[in-house]
Amino acid sequence: MLISRPSILIIFSLMLIGCDTPAHADNHLTETRYCGEPKRTASGKILRSKAVRLAFERMYPLPPGYDRSKWQVDHVIPLASGGCDSVSNMQWLPESIKTCSDDSCKDRWERGGIYPIKR
Repeated sequence: MLISRPSILIIFSLMLIGCDTPAHADNHLTETRYCGEPKRTASGKILRSKAVRLAFERMYPLPPGYDRSKWQVDHVIPLASGGCDSVSNMQWLPESIKTCSDDSCKDRWERGGIYPIKR
């Protein structure tokens, strides 16, 4: 079985961030969002990759006119729930939703955007 060069790069990238088994390593446009137990520091803090976040911001910049200080990068599947620290598992969320104390704020926003988004 031959593996394409993009597939090898994806597999290697996932291994670097702790994802051993990509669900779709056959296409460089698809990458798994679930990786299992995240890598942690000795104190238990989940390791995150600044390089992956910067890659996400380069690939998916906020549109002109949006205030970066009002938006945060969010993991669609939280790292603590086994989500990958990968570009395909990231999205922009308004800071008001990301920091909302109500557990269902993010769910409601993702399902229909019932909260107004302010630039």
